[in-house]
Order: sequence, then C-alpha cells, then structure tokens
Amino acid sequence: MIVFDTLSQLESYQVAFPEIGTIIGVMDRSLPYDQGPGRYDTPEESSVRYIIDEGLTSDKGFIAEPFSGMKVMEVVLAGNELVSLSGSVFRMEEGRFLIYSGDEAVKRGQMYALPSPFKAVRFVF
Repeated sequence: MIVFDTLSQLESYQVAFPEIGTIIGVMDRSLPYDQGPGRYDTPEESSVRYIIDEGLTSDKGFIAEPFSGMKVMEVVLAGNELVSLSGSVFRMEEGRFLIYSGDEAVKRGQMYALPSPFKAVRFVF
C-alpha cells in the first residue's frame, strides 16, 4: 500500500494508521523542523520513531535504509526530491507526505536538475 497526499489531509488517514496521531503531535510541535539530522524517539514514548535527513539531491540519489515489517512516512521539510518505489516516481515537495512499506526498495534524494539541498523526516512505525 502506498499513500501519497498533502499534509492538510493527514488526519483523514488516522483510522487506517493510528500512529498518525503521534506523528501529528510531533509535527505540530515543529520538532523535526528545529532538530538536526539524526534518529529520534517521539516524546510520547510510542512505537513511532523518526529520522531526519539533510542532503543534496543528485541524478543518482541513494538507496533508503529498509525497515522490514514496518511502515515509513516521509515528509519533506525543506526543498524537494524525487522518491522512486514500486515502479513509480513521486515528487516530494513541502506539504506532501508519502507512506509506504519499509520492505520496499526505495530510492531517495533524486533530482534531474541541478543539485539542491533538502531536509526530510521519515517516521517509522
């Protein structure tokens, strides 16, 4: 299952993914925007954790770390990038999110134009 939508619609997916309540709380407090790259636990001590990535896009991108048996929700906080998985390419821009299985082979940080900086958060649950 892949979900690609805007953050304004995030709450509507809470029935399918109860962990989204925790994610909304973290995003509402702007924690990922204020924190630097690294791995973090949510303040609520839930099963949700998150990873903040910063980098430069490139034409090759990089293979994302797999999270077997988990779900991953990616949100671009600044800039934009292309993410490819399951034969589809998603243009990740500020205000958009992507939920996918952590078992998927995912390529991130791609861009066909000049390299540009991006900052993204991946919630793993």
